[in-house]
Amino acid sequence: MLNLLPTLESSSNIVVYASDETGISVESDNHYSWSPVGHPPILEKNARHEGVNIIGSTAILNGYHIVNDIYPSSKSITTKEVKAHIQHLLDINEGKKVVIFLDNARFHKSLEMQKFYYDNRDILEVIFLPKYSPYMNPQEQIWHYVKAKLYKPSARECKYELTYDINLILGDLNLNKDKIRSLADGRKYLL
Repeated sequence: MLNLLPTLESSSNIVVYASDETGISVESDNHYSWSPVGHPPILEKNARHEGVNIIGSTAILNGYHIVNDIYPSSKSITTKEVKAHIQHLLDINEGKKVVIFLDNARFHKSLEMQKFYYDNRDILEVIFLPKYSPYMNPQEQIWHYVKAKLYKPSARECKYELTYDINLILGDLNLNKDKIRSLADGRKYLL
């Protein structure tokens, strides 16, 4: 990796992404809270189990930006959604080679995806992270940041409100390249 990093950084014809999927519920996770002594915190739960599944990719070396696709939680992320997401990355980076770091999810390594990788080998390089190593994926830090920003003590009314809030947070992040760099700079992960 050390020999590869300067080449990736210095090339204006290569875009490097870290990619991952996550699910977010309309109900906030209670990571921490406070209340007066003797009065436990009240967190609203609606028990609807609604939410969204997200595929996200963050450019981690140059031109820091986030690209995401959001689906209702009733729709599982499959090969079809991942393939469409990667195709979108190729489309927005026309004329450039796209390098993507992925985990070892089954739908990343399906026969259909292997054929897709092979068919696009001139413009797409896929690097699989070691198994069970989310700490090596910069996209995990983006998800952590988004989920922390989404926290509130009451449940959201619906998945559309949640989707709006997620898009707002990711939109603000895309306007703040330094924040993306601080969260997901590839140099922290690729060395």
